[in-house]
Amino acid sequence: MFSALLMLTSVGAGIPAVQLGSAPTAQAAALNATKLANGKYSVKYAIYKTGTTTASDAASYFNAKAAVSVKSKKAAVTLTVTKAGNQFIKQMTLDGKTGTVTKKANGNTYTFRNVNLKKSHTLGFALTVPMNGKEVTMNEAATLKFKTSTLAATTKVKLSTKKVKAKAKKVAGTTTKGAKVTVKHNKTTLGKTTTKKATYKVKLKKAVKKNWKLKVTATKAGYKTVTKTITVAK
Repeated sequence: MFSALLMLTSVGAGIPAVQLGSAPTAQAAALNATKLANGKYSVKYAIYKTGTTTASDAASYFNAKAAVSVKSKKAAVTLTVTKAGNQFIKQMTLDGKTGTVTKKANGNTYTFRNVNLKKSHTLGFALTVPMNGKEVTMNEAATLKFKTSTLAATTKVKLSTKKVKAKAKKVAGTTTKGAKVTVKHNKTTLGKTTTKKATYKVKLKKAVKKNWKLKVTATKAGYKTVTKTITVAK
């Protein structure tokens, strides 16, 4: 039925007919979908015809990745429709719950809260399609499944470093509160600390020498790791 509706829409509204294709292969990641730290992530997903593992005709009217925002162990998921999809998808539900819509010319977004990323979900659509010179509203459904192995943090840890001079025994700067900062020279770890504020000070095991290149890395659960290389001054 969905395929027929989209064909009607493409004829009546000038939208290209949907082309089905296989989804890209997911690459394994270390993030646990059931124990995500507070933060922002992206995740790929598949939309199947109900009761099958065959791609739904609706799939190509969605962006390939969903945005995930986690707070207090609860995940909110935002799906983005393509510009073409805007013309006929007027409302969307996930497991019967209506999503919060943000209208955008290049593709509306639909946000759903308290979503279990490990489960399969029923995605419902309210479609408005042209038929015999009139707009007709119809309801259709598909199955949505998140590819949790593709989960990736999207917000970078903040990291800056102050100038480091020869013979210094500390590295200081600013970072995201709660981040772990590690300082290395080649493969040797000179020091590390976990911050309680937005500033940090790493005490080093030995004094640094002129022209040493130090790798300063900041990590925090729920954030993308950032590394900066600094050269020790005179």
